[in-house]
Order: sequence, then structure tokens, then C-alpha cells
Amino acid sequence: MIDYDQLEFRHLKYLQAIAEEGTITAAAARVHITQSAISTQIKQLEELFDVELLNRERDGVTLTPHGEILLAYGRDLLQGREDVVDMLNTLKTGEMTALKLGFSALVEKKTLDTIISTTRRIFPYCEVLADGDEVEDLETRVGSGELDGALVTLPIEHNSDLMTCTIEKVPLVVCMRADDPLAAHEAIPTHLLTGKLGIFQYQKAHRAAYSRLLELFKSVGIEPRLTKPTMNREHIQWTVLEKQGYALVREGARLMPGLTTRPIHGVEWTIDTALVLKPSSQHPALAMLLREFRKRAIDLGSIWIPQLPQSLTSSNGKKQPKSVKAKHGHSLSLFEAS
Repeated sequence: MIDYDQLEFRHLKYLQAIAEEGTITAAAARVHITQSAISTQIKQLEELFDVELLNRERDGVTLTPHGEILLAYGRDLLQGREDVVDMLNTLKTGEMTALKLGFSALVEKKTLDTIISTTRRIFPYCEVLADGDEVEDLETRVGSGELDGALVTLPIEHNSDLMTCTIEKVPLVVCMRADDPLAAHEAIPTHLLTGKLGIFQYQKAHRAAYSRLLELFKSVGIEPRLTKPTMNREHIQWTVLEKQGYALVREGARLMPGLTTRPIHGVEWTIDTALVLKPSSQHPALAMLLREFRKRAIDLGSIWIPQLPQSLTSSNGKKQPKSVKAKHGHSLSLFEAS
């Protein structure tokens, strides 16, 4: 019978220190125990579960695949412990303030509603205040502390002091009339879209995204159709119905009667929604929300770790580990973080 109590938080903390420092000596100094003590603890853990967690070499140590798996889940558990302790301390001192959350124009209403409803479910005593603004202004307001976080579509002119957590990736598809001859294709060849596929929303609402989209069009040989910028989605679909070209829309978007969507052949573009926040001094409700999204990512078969600012490094000058996420096939995000 497995004794689950044998695995403790301290083991995860030690393993994380070893992975990030690269040597037992440096890890021991970081967690304030002796080198022999941390070695003994990890060795006991290996013997208990009959697996090797470390590759021990003359110039340092690295994690084995078993060690990587344990650390990936362990980071989430360690962060969860910190989140719970912070939440309890906040409730104890009676300093619960409203969660101030910004959002940009291209963020889907259902995504914002999901964020708010999830926050209220896991943190029922917290008021949520949502405020729309331009992407650049949202970054500034998060950086100054006026907002606790902001939902934006990527890419952004990234403030080096902020952390970006991608919470949603939605494929982009071509919107066209259902009776259009191209609708007979399961996926539209790129050469058939030249001069027909328009860019409507991004020119005014998100300049960085517009530039990125032009780059992607060019990379596959699509010359975009010239269009007048608009944020009115019904107007965009009406334009398609009137045979004035095609439009890129989110997969699953609600369409007017007579319209359909098709993917672009050989292309997997996504529109990514991210939560931008400070890596420290987080609102406790926001910390619990991030934990909820980490858990969802693990349940879906991927391991999600926020992208930290480049300025955050470990004590030995090495960058902290970046996101480790399972990739399924080749895809190129329209709005990857820069």
C-alpha cells in the first residue's frame, strides 16, 4: 500500500531548488540546510518510490524525466500552498479589497464572463470590478497598481515588470458565404485567398496585432484585401454576406444565417488571450484564479507556467524555467507574446 504522506512539501521545495540552481551545494544554501541533508532527503524519496529523480554528474545535477514530472506538478502544489496562506492572512486582517480587472476591446465577452464567474465561485467574498481600456493604457495601469490585472489579446508591447499568463487560445478561420464555391473545400488553399481576405478589426483596436497579422499573411503568400476598419462584428459579417470579401473570425463564433467558416490549408493560427499582472503583490483572488487555470491546463494534458519577466532570474544568474507546455502539431500563434 502506498503511503502518500511520505511525500511532503519540503521534498518538492528541495527538488525545485536543485533544478533551478544546478548543484546540490547551491540548492542547499538556498533552502538553508546542509548539503548532506538535502542529498539524503532526495535519496530517501527515490528509494521510497523506486525511481531516479536526479542525474548526478561531476559538474552538477539535472532532473530525470521522473524528476521533471514531479517538479512540474510540485510547482503547482507549492504555489497553491502560498496562495492559500496569503488568502487566509488577507481574510484574517480584514483587508479584502475588490479585484480590479481591466480588459481590451478584442477580448471576448464570454471570456471575461468566465473569468468573473470563476473568481466569484472560488472566492465568493470578493467583489470584481471590470473596466475596458486600450491595450497600452491597461499595461500602464497594471504597472502602476491601479489595476490588479488585465485581460488582453497578444502581442503586447511588453512591460518588463509584468507577467503574461496565456489563458485561452482560439483557432482563427475564414468566414465566407455558405454558397461560396470555396466552401466546398475542407481547408482553403492560401493562393485562393489573395485579394479576398480582409483585416477589419485590428487596425484601430490593436496595432501590434495588425502588424503581426500582416507578417503572417506575407509568410504564406496572401495579399490582404483592403478594407475599412470596424469593430462591429455584425458589420463584418454583413460585408461577407454582400460578397465584399472574406474575414478572419474565431472558430466557433456565432454567424449570421447564410455564412460558414473554413480553416486555411496548412496554417494553424490562433488568437491568444492573456492575463497581464505583476509577478508580486498579487490580489489573493487573482492568485487563486491563476491556480484554477493552472489546474485546468494540467487536466487537459499540458503543464502551464506563467511567462515571467526577463528581469526575474535565480540567484546564480540563470533565468527561471519558462513555460513547459505540450504541443500538438505545428501551429503559429497570431498573437504570441513578444
